[in-house]
Amino acid sequence: MRLTEHVEYLLRQGHKPKELLKLGFSKHIVTRVRRRLREEKTASQVRTGKLEDRVESDFQSTVKPPPEMTLLQSKLESLKSKFQQLENRVEALEALGVELEDIESHINGTPALGLKRRFKCDCGSSGYVALLIKCTKCGRETWWGWHPK
Repeated sequence: MRLTEHVEYLLRQGHKPKELLKLGFSKHIVTRVRRRLREEKTASQVRTGKLEDRVESDFQSTVKPPPEMTLLQSKLESLKSKFQQLENRVEALEALGVELEDIESHINGTPALGLKRRFKCDCGSSGYVALLIKCTKCGRETWWGWHPK
């Protein structure tokens, strides 16, 4: 079965053109088939009466699709569910990104962030640094940091 026939079948089944584009069908082919179907529909409505249109639509609904189309439909449904799962995961990752930004802003607000890595003394030692910490309630002072052993 040709690609245009697959696209035509899926469009007749009620699938939206955007769905077909997400599945990887070429925009050019989808647009061309959709335009041809629209032209056929308007031409048949002009040519024939509404009764003949009803008979044709009843005929189309009783015709069984070929086995390849059934297989293609099952694959389409599988891709739809996988796409939905992927969208859910992307939303979860975006929410996680916002949380990480909040954590990062809190960490960046801490005093002396990365001081151990950046500190280098005139004597040549690096990483040995301590800060005088004072309790703002009682006023007691203590040293916190990295001391040589």
